[in-house]
Amino acid sequence: MLDRTRIFPEAQTVLRVFLEEADRHAPDVFPDVYVIGSMALDDALPGKSDIDLLLVYPSAVDAGEVMAALNPAMERVRKMYPEPALDGMALSQADLATGPAKMEGPRPVIFEGKLELSEEGSARNPVTWQTLRQGGITWRGTPVAELDLHHDETLLRDWVRGNLESYWRPLWRKSSSLLSRGGQWSLRDDFIEWVVLGVTRLHATITTGEVVSKTGAGDYALRTFPDYWHLIVREALDIRSNPERKRSLYRRDVLGRRKEARDYVAMVIEDALGR
Repeated sequence: MLDRTRIFPEAQTVLRVFLEEADRHAPDVFPDVYVIGSMALDDALPGKSDIDLLLVYPSAVDAGEVMAALNPAMERVRKMYPEPALDGMALSQADLATGPAKMEGPRPVIFEGKLELSEEGSARNPVTWQTLRQGGITWRGTPVAELDLHHDETLLRDWVRGNLESYWRPLWRKSSSLLSRGGQWSLRDDFIEWVVLGVTRLHATITTGEVVSKTGAGDYALRTFPDYWHLIVREALDIRSNPERKRSLYRRDVLGRRKEARDYVAMVIEDALGR
């Protein structure tokens, strides 16, 4: 029996509409459908979290045929349910066993409500495979436990280190000047949540070989790092869990909070890269 209880009701509705339309244009093209991301990690927040989707098509099917099914499905969802947003990608059955490093050519990618055929895509990395392995939710088709999934812990850790260098360290640098766009963002709640929990997730993956949620990353940080850092971690967790909160744990010390967040990110990046 399929367990869809971990998928919140609004997301279930979007998925049903999306797949009904895709199936109408191309029956049997998507025999296997999985939900990954925050729902697979049991950390989704209704009204805030996107739907991270992995569609699997037979290896003999051309990617152009897949796009022909997905285009009208995406158009219908955009019109009927702009929120929660769909993210994810479509892979062939052979891709699951091959893994992201050896895949060649473009695949259908859905990001921020847009569909394109691309060789890039935020989901085309070892974290997607690991998240599917750990907790992927089978919407229909082959249970996750029965999939032939590529798995390489060295590749996963190397990709995470590269992501720290290519995305998180530059993001940290862009926030260094208070007068810059990044500096202004660093005063906001969403910056604190994004960077503090984001770099911690990657530190946890390098240390444990597993993918953790944002909330799980905060718990990991409280167990792993000295007490000095706990206030900024709790602040990030409080922002995530209480979007309507009235008061920061730092009260009115916005600049002090910003400094501690940036110091924390620098510390976590250096510690993670040194492992």
